[in-house]
Amino acid sequence: MTNRIGIIGAGAMGLGAAALLAQQDREVRVWSPRRRLPVDDRGRFAIRTHGAFAATVAVDSVAAPEDLADCTTLLIAVPATAYADVLPRVAASTGRGQHIIVGGALSFAPLGLHEALTRRGIDALVSGWGTTLTTGRIEPDGRVEIGTLRGAFPMAAVPASRTGEALAGAGAVFGRAFEPATSILEITLSNINPVAHAGQVLANLSRIERREPWQLFACFTPAATRIVESIDRERRAIAAAFGLTVRSLAEHYRRSYHVDGEDVATIAAAIHAAGRGVAGPVRLDHRYVLEDVPFGLVAYEMLATIAGVATPALTAAITLMNAAYARDFRRDNPLLPQLFPPTTLPSAVKARCQ
Repeated sequence: MTNRIGIIGAGAMGLGAAALLAQQDREVRVWSPRRRLPVDDRGRFAIRTHGAFAATVAVDSVAAPEDLADCTTLLIAVPATAYADVLPRVAASTGRGQHIIVGGALSFAPLGLHEALTRRGIDALVSGWGTTLTTGRIEPDGRVEIGTLRGAFPMAAVPASRTGEALAGAGAVFGRAFEPATSILEITLSNINPVAHAGQVLANLSRIERREPWQLFACFTPAATRIVESIDRERRAIAAAFGLTVRSLAEHYRRSYHVDGEDVATIAAAIHAAGRGVAGPVRLDHRYVLEDVPFGLVAYEMLATIAGVATPALTAAITLMNAAYARDFRRDNPLLPQLFPPTTLPSAVKARCQ
């Protein structure tokens, strides 16, 4: 097996990671499950980034996950809405000795992937990140705007006893330090994107529906951030009920965007003032809702129910999203019922994730 790195997903997160690696002269292959990438006559795809780092690089584009079988490391950088399609294909094509990282892991995706590989008798290292390596978006001209390149953030393996191995492997590939988490349960509860995006969307629904241009952090006002801070306190209470301590949203922002501030509103204003923010979504069918509500907020609510933690703000956010979108997001996550039936005990959740 070579030292190639495979990137699964060609959205802003996947292409940002691919560009960062290719800029460091790493051999990178990208598989895009949902769109055909424009390639040259050698099958290479050009990536241009600007913002937190500027790069113009070319990477290999491949047609299927089987074409990543000789990569030592795979980074899954797809939205959670693609998990049901992508994870089974990855599980069916992964070979022994590969390290598979689920970036910004939601809804215990690394656990489900590891169990699928175990059923095949494949001894691959599976781990999850508590967030994504970069923030950003793909612009209309195809360039990738990188909002920020994150500092150290949590990572854990399945089983948890292999976390040290995962940290070393990811550190060698990405040239940076990662923080050890106790388990994939901590990783699931460490992902703050669903919490932040809930407040950002609820406070700006009319802007999104009217397709008005708006800046994400400039419109993350004190009222919107108070909603978010309420949900965030509940997320941390859920973690505490499982014996875990997870970073607050404010601390996550301070570390990710390298700014100071006591509360989320102050920090959001500093992020915008520093030019590190991004444009807010201008369509309702955006991942901030379609991904983060069913695969993020609903997963937190499920854990709260199992642990007996009251989450009025979290539950209200889901219910309001259901009303705004005229759909039941609690029914849109196929992973949770497979992993954790409603009768699951807290001790069983912890044991399953070790």
